[in-house]
Formats: sequence, structure tokens, C-alpha cells
Amino acid sequence: MIMKKEKYYEIGSIAKVFKLIELLVTESEFEVRELCKLSGFPKTTVHRMLLTLQDLGYVRQNPKNRFYKASVKFFELGQCVIRHFGLVDIAHPHMIELSMKAGESVNLGILDGIDAVCIDKVEGLDPLKVDQPIGSRYPAYFSSYGKAILAFLSDEERVRLFTGFTIVLPTERALKTVDAVEKDLKNVRDRGYAIDNEEGLNGIRCVGAPIFNHSGKVIAGISIAAPSLRIGKKDIPRLSNLVMKDASRISKELGNRQ
Repeated sequence: MIMKKEKYYEIGSIAKVFKLIELLVTESEFEVRELCKLSGFPKTTVHRMLLTLQDLGYVRQNPKNRFYKASVKFFELGQCVIRHFGLVDIAHPHMIELSMKAGESVNLGILDGIDAVCIDKVEGLDPLKVDQPIGSRYPAYFSSYGKAILAFLSDEERVRLFTGFTIVLPTERALKTVDAVEKDLKNVRDRGYAIDNEEGLNGIRCVGAPIFNHSGKVIAGISIAAPSLRIGKKDIPRLSNLVMKDASRISKELGNRQ
């Protein structure tokens, strides 16, 4: 019988917490019973860890079904790492170039559940500009880079995200049903870019495109954002072409060859 060698420095409780965290970040949400089964920990242990993580802001509980999910605070912790390695490091120089060509602000975002979260930005030079704070989050279905990501998820992933979900209507232009969102996302897939037509904020219009990794999986979106008075219908072809080319360059640097 081979005995597991104990590591003198290992703190068992910390190892258990991180095992739980690694499970939490793999899906949108879990019930306690499922976490117990997957982790092999007793219910009392899992429940105490979840409550502690919840108190610290790293876990949230869905008030409707009482399931638990990892919060965006994990993203905030990892933001410093991301800035020095990976997506942001690769994308930022392209974002600067895109902002100069478009003359507007450029944002980079990822998906967190049904929300799109801004992880990097380059502000436009015009005094009247869109300034989206890094770390800010909005429902992905009315954000152009959020739509660009949603559109290229698998059907199964989108169904899971929208099951039991209630559409939020921040402006009169916002899409009002999941069916309307799906129709819009089909248009995004067909043309390769997404438009936020003042759906999230009145007076703001954005054009976004998806970014893919080495395996062809959509992992982020990039957008040009400006006051709607500077992005009219006549400007969409030029800006969509710019943002799609930029997204393609970033994807290629991430190893995508499709």
C-alpha cells in the first residue's frame, strides 16, 4: 500500500477552500449538494466555507434558487496578473491603434455569467467620449462586445445562461425578450460584428467583435464606443470593418488560425 506523503508546509483547510473555489468557477452556479458530491467534503464543511467566502465577497447566493456562484471579485484579484500576461497584454497595443484609427474609445470585455465585464480600455481623445471603468459590468445582451461573445457561444451554453432569466430593460431601445436577443445574436454571427444601438445607455452607440483563442473558443470581445451623435448608420460599415480586423489580429496572436 502506497501512503501519501504529507507535506510539512501544507495547510489542509486552505487546500480544501481552493478545491471548492476551483469547482465554483467552472459553472455559473451550484447547489450545496452538488458541491459536496464533487468535492468529497461533508455538507457542514462546504456550507461553512461558502458562508465564509460569501462574507468576504467572493461568493454570491442566488436568492431565487439558493444556489451559490463565484463573484467577479475573483476577476478583480486576477486583474493584476492579466495585465502582465495574456489577453490584455496582447490586446492593448491593438486597442491603442484601433482607438487612433476610429477616433473613439475602445473597450475589451469578457463574460461573467450573463454579464459582460470590462477588463481593459483605451479612451478616445475627444472631450465628449465614452469612459467605461475597468471592472464595470452590464448585461451582455445589450453590450456590443457582450453580444459578440454570446453570439459565438454554443447553443447549449446560451440556453443555460438564459434559462429562467428575466430581461432587464435599461432603455426604450433594449431588446425585450430572449427570442429577440437570439434573433439579434444570429445577425451578429451572420455579419461578424455586434451593435449596441443605445440599448444599454441612451446616447451611446457601440460596435463590437469577438476574440477567439487557439482552440477556436470565443473568450472576449472588443468594441468601439462613442456618443451616438458621432456613430450614425453611415459610420457602421467603416467602424465594423476596423473592429473586426482588430479582433482578428488579437485572435491570431492568441494562436487562433481559423
